[in-house]
Amino acid sequence: MGEPISGRFARCLYNSFLLCTALRAVQQLQPEEHPFAYAACAVGVVVSGLGLLRVIFASGQPNECRRLRDVCHGLLELAPLPLANMDLYMQSTGMLSALTLGHACFVLPLSCDLCCSLFKGRQDCDTADSLRNLTILGNIVSLGFLGIMEGNFFYIRMMLVMFAVRYGGVLMDSMQEEASEDLQLCGTALFFHLLGKALEAK
Repeated sequence: MGEPISGRFARCLYNSFLLCTALRAVQQLQPEEHPFAYAACAVGVVVSGLGLLRVIFASGQPNECRRLRDVCHGLLELAPLPLANMDLYMQSTGMLSALTLGHACFVLPLSCDLCCSLFKGRQDCDTADSLRNLTILGNIVSLGFLGIMEGNFFYIRMMLVMFAVRYGGVLMDSMQEEASEDLQLCGTALFFHLLGKALEAK
């Protein structure tokens, strides 16, 4: 990934926005009742915190900053949505069903993506990219399906946000290289806000 289109101030603002919404969702959720949603928001807190540190201390070591950015991008793209789906399906079925645990398959693409970011510098990562795309698309469809089945507009809005983040980001990248990072930060912040509202309404 190259540098995002925004400047340092805007990136600091976007990371702060994500940090605030993720922290607020973490404070609202009880880990005993919503363990997977809590974990999803905790990922957001960690990634946004690392993003702020990267913006503040970005000068000096570009390779390390690039590697950190790639790792954070992979975590933010691959972890929160499947974890949120696991929690929402657990709330829907009332237990850890096979359908709920099926969403845990995101661990494999996440592991491949992290290895690619850490050890290969995002070079020759076709398999990791394909697994990432399939995982994201599958989880977006799964969230939309649950929203339609339960008639829950929070879920449908969450699905639309993640669809816009994923495929709007691809469109933005086609116009301006690596412009999707800012959209991902803001979109994920909105996703965490909606997740907190959806679980609060249950």
